[in-house]
Amino acid sequence: MLMKTVFVKRISTQLLFILSSLMLVSCASTSITDSWLEEENQKSYRHPMIIGISDSQQTRQIFEKHLTSVLKKKNIVATPSYKLINSKQKISRESVLSAIQGTEIDSVLVTYLVSADTKMVPHDSPVNPGYSGNAENHMISDTLVSSRGRSNAAEIISLKNDFYDAQTKKVVWSVQTRTVAPDSIDEVVIAVTELLVNRLLDDGILNE
Repeated sequence: MLMKTVFVKRISTQLLFILSSLMLVSCASTSITDSWLEEENQKSYRHPMIIGISDSQQTRQIFEKHLTSVLKKKNIVATPSYKLINSKQKISRESVLSAIQGTEIDSVLVTYLVSADTKMVPHDSPVNPGYSGNAENHMISDTLVSSRGRSNAAEIISLKNDFYDAQTKKVVWSVQTRTVAPDSIDEVVIAVTELLVNRLLDDGILNE
């Protein structure tokens, strides 16, 4: 009986170690690859609007809701864009400016897809036409993710996240993230959100 108890304990310990290792591997799949901060900007922001550009309205809402809820836990008020810009409206520079006019929103965080494979392909930004390129030039790209569900195990999803000052309409902070072989788009959303919130707070862009 004693030997059986010891054996069960060993198996339980091994399983716990394996599960912990798997969790660490999953968490390590998303990282920040590029970042840029406007050194002259001395402002901290308290009420951003969150925009997740996507061909799928469901994905857009999931991303915006999740990021808004994480910020709320940090005592930061954020507004998801779908509450001000409906699914029939095109997200553009004009529609964003119109949506935030007369509100307490002081900034806008926009997330776009750079690529969903191993090749990095820059695109024009729908918010600021002709504004594209890399993180060092604080540029932005195309769309977030077109659909939810399981993704290809070989996929590398790169997202561009740009933070605009609502008053000056200029980018003051930019980060590019890279997720390797995610199990689903939801996993990307959760991992990227955690990285973004922590980095925004660390860089002093958002103020708790």
